[in-house]
Amino acid sequence: MASRQTPSPPPLQWRQGYGAIVLAAGLSTRMGENKLLLPWQAGAPIVAHVTRQFLLAGIETIVVTGRDAALVRAALAGLSVRCIHNPAFATGGMLSSVQAGLRALPDILAAAFIQPADMPGISMAVIKRLAREYETGWSVAPSHDGRRGHPLLLDRSRWTAMLALDAPAMPREALDKSRLRLLPVDEPGVLVDVDTPQAYRQALAGQASSPRKDTPLGPPEKSGGG
Repeated sequence: MASRQTPSPPPLQWRQGYGAIVLAAGLSTRMGENKLLLPWQAGAPIVAHVTRQFLLAGIETIVVTGRDAALVRAALAGLSVRCIHNPAFATGGMLSSVQAGLRALPDILAAAFIQPADMPGISMAVIKRLAREYETGWSVAPSHDGRRGHPLLLDRSRWTAMLALDAPAMPREALDKSRLRLLPVDEPGVLVDVDTPQAYRQALAGQASSPRKDTPLGPPEKSGGG
């Protein structure tokens, strides 16, 4: 009897000229369990909720996995995304996940969204606005209360610099700040992650937990992203 094979997902279409990389490879050391699998709106896992915002915005999406890769893929069941595994997630930091995602994107894209998966406050509206405001040669990110947030829409002109970085460099080192536009938004969710049990409880309660204290693409202590 022939063995059953899991059907391959349909190929991504890349209709918008942009792609998205959702970074879901982190170790969740501060949470004590995999934060990306915790329930969010309507009980959906955080990683599924964040990924769905890009799909609702019409952006084809790659999810970079690391810890609990099989469980993260299962949490994304039913979503038209492609998952790729970052084998260096435990030691390569967020940079290795960003690089893995960029390498998986097609050459036809003008820019790529980069989004940590542990920020469930990100919205489809912000994603759509960033796409509308994008100009060739410029990267763009949202800001709130005078601080940069996520996602970053990274122009293709910076991909080579990003791919050339070596650990322990942080992804933000590849940014050309003179070619980075900040778009003020009224949504504090562009700054807020759920790294700790307290932050998760606050976010569930609709409170503004402590925003990130770093520039886009994560603080130095993170591994793998998300």
